[in-house]
Amino acid sequence: MPIPVATAQEMSNIDNRAIQEYGIPSTCLMEAAGAKSAQAIWEKYGRAGLRVLVVCGKGNNGGDGFVVARHLLNAGADVDVAVLFPLREAAGDPAIFLKSLEKMRIPILEVAEDNASLLEEMGKNADLIVDAILGTGFRPPARGLPAEAVRILSACETPVVAIDMPSGLDATTGRAELPYINAEITLALSALKRGHLLMPAAEHVGEVLSVDIGIPQECLKEENISLHVTEPFDVAENLPERRPDAHKGDAGHLLLIAGAPGMSGAALMAAMSALRSGAGRVTLAVPESIYPLVESMYPEVMMLSLPATESGSVDASAFDFIVERSEDMSALVVGPGLMTNPRTMELVHRLIQHVDAPIVLDADGLNALAQDLTILDGRLAQLILTPHPGEMARLLGISTREVQEDRVTHASSFAAQHHLDVALKGWGTIVATSDGEIWYNPTGNSNMATAGSGDVLAGVIGALLAQGLSRKWALACGVYLHGLSGELASLEVGGLGITATDIIQALPKARREVLMEAGGSETA
Repeated sequence: MPIPVATAQEMSNIDNRAIQEYGIPSTCLMEAAGAKSAQAIWEKYGRAGLRVLVVCGKGNNGGDGFVVARHLLNAGADVDVAVLFPLREAAGDPAIFLKSLEKMRIPILEVAEDNASLLEEMGKNADLIVDAILGTGFRPPARGLPAEAVRILSACETPVVAIDMPSGLDATTGRAELPYINAEITLALSALKRGHLLMPAAEHVGEVLSVDIGIPQECLKEENISLHVTEPFDVAENLPERRPDAHKGDAGHLLLIAGAPGMSGAALMAAMSALRSGAGRVTLAVPESIYPLVESMYPEVMMLSLPATESGSVDASAFDFIVERSEDMSALVVGPGLMTNPRTMELVHRLIQHVDAPIVLDADGLNALAQDLTILDGRLAQLILTPHPGEMARLLGISTREVQEDRVTHASSFAAQHHLDVALKGWGTIVATSDGEIWYNPTGNSNMATAGSGDVLAGVIGALLAQGLSRKWALACGVYLHGLSGELASLEVGGLGITATDIIQALPKARREVLMEAGGSETA
């Protein structure tokens, strides 16, 4: 089953549904959250005399902290509690659990602005800090007394376990604005939150452990959470199978329109990655200016020579020839290394409007599209876009920083608005489909930040399309395999310094590993 990743609002809706429709008292959920969190903490750090400081805010996150404190004390820890509000103001479920701490005579410090410095000494003297200050509904930046507490605790070297989300981080967008907690472990209550995965918050959550607090699975299903994590089983289940009696015609024919003077490598890497990803046939169409250079580089790749502009890029006069050849193709990739000559951009526009086939638009293909989004209206092409954040920014007419601040929303809204599918590349590539599904990709690493890596991805996705996968699964599977190939290449080479060619070489190994991990045949 795909792993759901909730927004703060979706999680609130799920909690309310469990309480109001399924009749689970809110106190039961708080007790379960605290008890299961304490169990997870004890399994990781537990020992007699463990000194724990539990710091609690005024809301339900603080209530969870009160329950954690009680259970850790019962387990054998020495527990101190600090509350960031006057005790007399405790209300609702948190007040119920706070009263039990008072009855148990657990030391409770009522923190105010004039004594907040006491937290520093308490934090340094503790073996472990439990952060139960700000919940998942918080939006940065922290202010007032909570901000001061977070600032003090974040300066301590004591390890921190955060309940649901480190205080100061945005659980929905992954936004991080000082001050915030750097957690060693974050306990995700009931479901993962987007901020556990999205940068920059993902840098500060540490190890994320899921904690089941007893909310019925039906509550999560009924919320129809849009974002899920792509898992090996999802990929293995949807990869194209190769029959024992298959021939190359059964594995699709991919047409690549790519390359220009100085950019022939982009075209060649996209072509070879497509073959390494199982495409039966790959035809690489390049401008005549570089055709003699690339024609014999890979004998496995079929070649076409196209008319060139004065600058050597593909000329718009190639349109009729490409349309004729595309009728025999299963899918197209347009853009790697094309350059931005106006005549080349005109060709891309016409292909989008008139070719009735799945098209992966990458690199300069995306730059062509950004010049005039109106060509998307009434088009024939079934489009897949693979932008990096800068290209996404150009498509949206905003800054790269704005894109990165809310990658999920920008990718998904653009996909829905224009009825196409998007892979927004980067840490945790986001796959957004035209029908509203969103997938977070967990594979890959920063070693893949190397020239040609994106060209390789375009070839992988194009190959999967050519082999008959839907646009959604060609994207999700292609991104996953590409990232896993980068991981395998890093292991082989030793880390930093891998090249796009290394990623290409690892593609068959990545496919085999996914199939084996999912329990299927390694030869499928």
